[in-house]
Amino acid sequence: MSKKLLTIDDSKTLRMIVGKHLAPFGVQMFQAENGELGIARARETKPDLILLDYNMPVMDGYHTLVELKADATLKEIPVIMLTTETVKETVLKLVKLGLKDYIAKPFTREVLLDKLNPILNLYDNEKGIPEQTNIMNVASVSSASDKPTILAIDDKANVLDLLKQFLCAQYNIITADCGKTALHAIAHNRFDYMFLDLSLPDMSATEILDFYLKNNRNEASVKRVAAMTLRTAKDDIERVLNAGISVFLHKPFNNEEATKVINLLVSKHKQKEQEIEVGHFLTSKGKVRILDCPPEKSSKFRSVAGALTSGVVKEIDEMAEEGLNQLVIKVGEGFLSDLNLTRKFVDMVEHTLRLSLNVRLVAESEQAREALKQFEETASLPTDASLEFALNTIG
Repeated sequence: MSKKLLTIDDSKTLRMIVGKHLAPFGVQMFQAENGELGIARARETKPDLILLDYNMPVMDGYHTLVELKADATLKEIPVIMLTTETVKETVLKLVKLGLKDYIAKPFTREVLLDKLNPILNLYDNEKGIPEQTNIMNVASVSSASDKPTILAIDDKANVLDLLKQFLCAQYNIITADCGKTALHAIAHNRFDYMFLDLSLPDMSATEILDFYLKNNRNEASVKRVAAMTLRTAKDDIERVLNAGISVFLHKPFNNEEATKVINLLVSKHKQKEQEIEVGHFLTSKGKVRILDCPPEKSSKFRSVAGALTSGVVKEIDEMAEEGLNQLVIKVGEGFLSDLNLTRKFVDMVEHTLRLSLNVRLVAESEQAREALKQFEETASLPTDASLEFALNTIG
C-alpha cells in the first residue's frame, strides 16, 4: 500500500512542488490550504506524515500542531514543519509540542526527500537519493557557454521554436512547455532572462512569477521578464502589470519584434546596475533621486519604515541642498498597510512638497495604488505603474 502525505500550506505553488517531487515514488497526496481544513483532512485521510507550513491564515502552523497533538486519533502522526522560523527558541518550542522535524524554506528536492525518507521509506538509504525521474520536458543548456541564457515558457511548440530561431545566435535557450515544467526549470537552471506566456493551461503566470521571485530573492528579478500574450488579452496584461512586468512580446511576433524585446530587457538590466547609492535610502539615476519603499515582505521593509521621518527626510533635505529637485518614490505592496506607518509616509511626502520638489509616485501593485488614493497629499501626485515610465516622464 502506498504511503499517504498530507500537505497543509496556503501556497498552491508549494503544494504543487511537493507533489511533483514525490510523484515518482507513488506517494498518495492530500492537500489543505489552512490549519482548520488540514485538521479535518487529517481526520478524514489518516496520513502517514503531515507536512505543515508555519505561516498560514485562519490557523497558523503552531496552533495547528497544538490541535493535532491534542487529538487522540491524530497525535501519533509525525509532523514536519515547513518554516522560515529557524530561531532556536522557536524550534525548541515546536519540538516540545511533538514536532518530528522541520525544513527551512526555501528548500531543494534533496533536502525534502532526505527529511521525508525516514518516515515514508521512499528509497534505499544506502543507495542515496535517486536521480530526478524524467517526468518533465525541460530542454537544458550547457553551463560552459558564455552566452546569456533565456528561459522561454509556452505551451505552443511553434512559439518556442520561433524564439530559438530568432535568438539562438546570441542566447542560450531553455524551454518549458507547461507550468510544472517551468517550476522545475526555475529551480534547477541558471538563466538571465525569461519569456513567459500568460495563458498556460495548468498554472497562472502570477504563480510562476511568485515562485521565480522567491527562488531569486531579488526584487529586481521581475525586470528581467517579458510577458508573451495577445494584444487583446487585457485582463492578463493588467494582472502582470500589477506584478511588476512592463515588457511585452505580443503574439504573433517576428524576428525584429523578438529581438527588440530581449534588447529592451538587457537595457533595463544594465540601467538597474547603473543606479548609484547616494545614501542609505536614496539611489540616483542621473539627476533623479529614487526612494524605494519596499514591499511588506521585503527584508528592507523595517529599515525604511522606521526611518521615514528621520533618515529618509534627512537624505531628501541633503538632496534639495545639492540643488536637485526630481524625486521618484516607489511604493511596494503592503508598505502602506499599517495606519501609523501610512501617516508617517504622508508626512514625508508633505515634507517633499514643502521643499518644492518635483515628485512622482510609482505603485506597481493595485493594492499600493489604492492606498495612495486614500490621502489628498498622495492622490494629487502623478502615479505610474513602473519605475521605468516614471524615470522617462519626470522632468
